[in-house]
Amino acid sequence: MDDTQDISPDTINQHASKMPSFGIQARGFDDVDAATNLATIVGEAIRALGSKFDLSGLDGVTIAVDYNQALLDLDRGYETTYKLTATNSHVTGVAMTPAVLRGDILKSHIVVNAGHVWPLLDLDDVDGRAHAIHVLAHECGHVEVTNAYDRCFPNEMLRPKYGPILEQLQWKIIFAAWDEYAVTERSAGLGESQTETYEDAFLNDLALVDERSNNLILAFRGHLSVEQILSEIYDCYGTLLKFSSYHLGNLQGLGISWKHSEKTALALNNHWFLPYFERLQEACLEIAKDYGEWESKASFTLISEIADDLVERAGLFVTSAGDRLTVNIPYTPETDPLLRK
Repeated sequence: MDDTQDISPDTINQHASKMPSFGIQARGFDDVDAATNLATIVGEAIRALGSKFDLSGLDGVTIAVDYNQALLDLDRGYETTYKLTATNSHVTGVAMTPAVLRGDILKSHIVVNAGHVWPLLDLDDVDGRAHAIHVLAHECGHVEVTNAYDRCFPNEMLRPKYGPILEQLQWKIIFAAWDEYAVTERSAGLGESQTETYEDAFLNDLALVDERSNNLILAFRGHLSVEQILSEIYDCYGTLLKFSSYHLGNLQGLGISWKHSEKTALALNNHWFLPYFERLQEACLEIAKDYGEWESKASFTLISEIADDLVERAGLFVTSAGDRLTVNIPYTPETDPLLRK
């Protein structure tokens, strides 16, 4: 059952530019009334969150019982072979706000797993409602942060990118890390606390990142695809920076130093990642200084510089001259198949 409802901003005290009309689609429900009720209350929650977030870039909302299929079916407004999929690693994605094109205008569409907002219908489920509110707040944060970047640097996101592969990999990491830092900073304290969740996700990834990286390089010794290993290692350490950003942004929003977060402080004490973690915090704070009023991308590249240094630490020595890219991957005790047997 698909039930689409147009929500008008006229019923709340918001500027029209920050709270547009938007549609809500509930899909996969057997009960029409339940779908309509859930769509209505989610719409009310998002309108209320419009007092916290600039939602002028909101395209619409999809509440899906079949969340994974809803991501695949989302009309993104341009031709792409890339398939949206829910995160399914040591963290599980329950909502996503992909950018979409509507004509030449970039917007953001919230897709949420129905099970995680269903508690909004139950006034007695205090914890469930708090969880649902935070999920929606986080996704509203993505609408705002994406729109802020697009206002300053229009006609870039979702447009074809023909630059060098290294630059594409760097900007993928920049967008992921900065977005999650900014979004968690803005949604901190709204609904259910995510502090422990973000901390655990960061620490779990930190504990596994070197082993994952070494295994990828060991596999490269067999397939010998430089483009593949370059993408894999940037993605490996980009994911660590993303989870670091979740944690740092949330703490920033709560006004808490990571040094006062016991598990994090203990884990980073004398750890090789400590200087990178501190650089990431400094980079995100530098970007945030001009939030929504950026005149150049210089501050954003501070994140890619950290990623480049992490990739080199992992054992990929990258040099570029014009369009020519050279990647040297020397053997180490950790990445030599003969020594690892």
